[in-house]
Amino acid sequence: MIDLFRTSLEEVFSQTFGLRPEPCDTPPKEKGYAAQIPFSDGERDYVARVWVEEPALKKMADILLFDDDPDQETLEDLTSELANFIVGHAKMVASDRNLPYRMQTPTFVGTEPLESGGTSLLYKIDGRCIAVEVKENHG
Repeated sequence: MIDLFRTSLEEVFSQTFGLRPEPCDTPPKEKGYAAQIPFSDGERDYVARVWVEEPALKKMADILLFDDDPDQETLEDLTSELANFIVGHAKMVASDRNLPYRMQTPTFVGTEPLESGGTSLLYKIDGRCIAVEVKENHG
């Protein structure tokens, strides 16, 4: 499952934003913007949480929206949209591999520190971290 998200994140950033994500070795201590989106592989239900540092999110706003000084609402909306991009693209990757996949609507969670120890994928853009964590949803 995590391989779908690795492929998706790398392709979304290269194809949508023209950016090449690199591994982020040190989890940041600052707060970042987080959104989550429920999905299923046909057998189990999961939640993907996307977390991004504000400077990386502002860079994406500049690229995607031509807005180099986005307001708080724009950053929150873009966080949810980024989750939608990544999880939605993972659905396309799953389809290409003939794997079942169903997803729901993303929701903005808030600004919060990155949870330590549970991050499945950690990348950086211009030295700022982006994380995708996938957890089984038990209810």
